[in-house]
Amino acid sequence: MISNANLIRINFTCLDRFPVFIDYDMVEMKCRGMSTKLDLFSYGALSDEIDKLTPEDLKFAKEEGIFIRKHGLLFESGFFLFDFNYLLQNVDNFIEKVKKMNLEVVYLENSKRFQMEEVVSALSFCKAQLLEFDDASHG
Repeated sequence: MISNANLIRINFTCLDRFPVFIDYDMVEMKCRGMSTKLDLFSYGALSDEIDKLTPEDLKFAKEEGIFIRKHGLLFESGFFLFDFNYLLQNVDNFIEKVKKMNLEVVYLENSKRFQMEEVVSALSFCKAQLLEFDDASHG
């Protein structure tokens, strides 16, 4: 069960959080969860960016994530796309990447499909919070 202390709900006028890690299906090349709403509100710009990736780039994005920073794609400082299915199969690798970033706080999408509480708990060296849009309750 998600602790209220670990869950933040935001709306589309409060997009100054950083870094935000959002789920994206890199195998099927389609949005999931928050990335669906980001794509919808950016008129497909997120999907357009992913469609430009070569097969090698897509493989890299699946394994390492990809940073998105483009005008019109919301989140003022950009955001990271990760395939949460892959991430949960390689939690230690993800934890090490975040640790090397030397961050005080990180925000992970509160996914309907994947239980991210284990990842939040493993990020004990920083403050980790689950994030969702306020109209996308998972409760």
